[in-house]
Amino acid sequence: MLEFLFLGALPSRVHGTDLLRERVHRGRTRLPHVPLTCADGQALPYAAGVFDLVVQYTVFSSILNDDVRANLAREMLRVVRRPGGMILWYDFWLNPINEQTRGIRPAEVRRLFPNCRLTFRRTTLAPPLTRRLVNMGWGVCYLLERLALFNTHYLVSIVPDHA
Repeated sequence: MLEFLFLGALPSRVHGTDLLRERVHRGRTRLPHVPLTCADGQALPYAAGVFDLVVQYTVFSSILNDDVRANLAREMLRVVRRPGGMILWYDFWLNPINEQTRGIRPAEVRRLFPNCRLTFRRTTLAPPLTRRLVNMGWGVCYLLERLALFNTHYLVSIVPDHA
C-alpha cells in the first residue's frame, strides 16, 4: 500500500484486508488514513465491482487448500470492476525450501481465473541466490534477473471478461 500511496494514490481510495488482526493493527498504526479490514479473503467485506485494481502479493502460495484458493479467487473477481478492472498478481512458482507454502504455476492461475485475459511475466531473482550475489554488486543481480532463468515469481495481470 505504501508503494501505491508513494505513486500518488489517495489514501481513501486504497483499501487493505488481512486475515491476521495484529497485521491490521500495525497497518492502522502506520497508515491511519487508509481503510483496513480484518477479514477472511473468502468473504471480503466489500460490495461487488467496487475496485479498479485488486492486488495480491504472495497470498495464494501461502494457502495450501485448493478450495480456499478457489474461493479467494472468486472473491477477488467479485470485487473488481468490470469492464476496466484488473487483478494484479505477484506470487512465486518455486520455493523448494519452505514446506508451509506451495508455488503456483501458470496453469493453476488460469484455472483459478477462468474467462480472464492473463499476461505473465517472470520476475524476481531467486532470493537465496540474490543474497549470495549481492556482495558482487547489484548489477550482477540485475543482469541475472533480466535473463529470467533463475526468477522465482510471476507478475500477472488478470483482466476479467465483460461478464
